[in-house]
Amino acid sequence: MEPADFAVRIEEVMAEECSKYECVLVDDDEIGILWTFVIEDTFSGFLSVEDNEETLKVRTVTLGMHLKDITDVSREELLELFASNASLVSANFSVVKFPVAQDEAAPVIIDEGEDLEIDEDDEQPEMRDMLIIQTRLPFEAFSPDDFGGFVQNLLFQAELYLTQSEDDDEDGEIGDFDDDESDDDIDD
Repeated sequence: MEPADFAVRIEEVMAEECSKYECVLVDDDEIGILWTFVIEDTFSGFLSVEDNEETLKVRTVTLGMHLKDITDVSREELLELFASNASLVSANFSVVKFPVAQDEAAPVIIDEGEDLEIDEDDEQPEMRDMLIIQTRLPFEAFSPDDFGGFVQNLLFQAELYLTQSEDDDEDGEIGDFDDDESDDDIDD
C-alpha cells in the first residue's frame, strides 16, 4: 500500500473507531505521518509512520497507547515494570515526556497600532513522564483495517501486566493505569 493510500484509509478507520482523531504531522508531500486519537473518550494514543532511512532502512508503523503519568514512580517499580517487557507479545512499555498544561493567562488586549511585547523569558512547560505501551511493525505488515485489533491487544496486555503488578504489590502505585474506572473499560 502506498503511503498516501495508507493515510486515507487509516483516517477512514479512525473516523469509525475513535471518538476523536487528528493528523498532527505531514511529510514533505503533505501525506500524514503522525496521528493522535482518543477512543471512547477514555484512552488516548498515537500512530506514526517512520521512514527509518538512517537506521533500519525499512518503513515502520508504531501504534502506542498512553497509560498514566509515572513521574513520581520509584526507580525500582519502573525496573520491575520494564522487566515485564520480555513477557509482552509484540509490544513494550516505554516512557515519553509530555508537557503539563499551563494555567491560562488572561487575554491580552492591545489597542490598534500598539505592538505586542512577548517576554522571551517565559518558562518552558514542565515536562512529566508518561507510561505508554506500543507496538512497532514493518509498514507492509500493518493494515489500517487491523487498527482496532491492535489497540485492543495493547490495552489487554497493559491491563494484564499492570493489574498483575498491582496484585503483587498491594500499594497499586504503577498498576492503576486507569485511575477513574475498574477493569470494565477494556472488556468489550
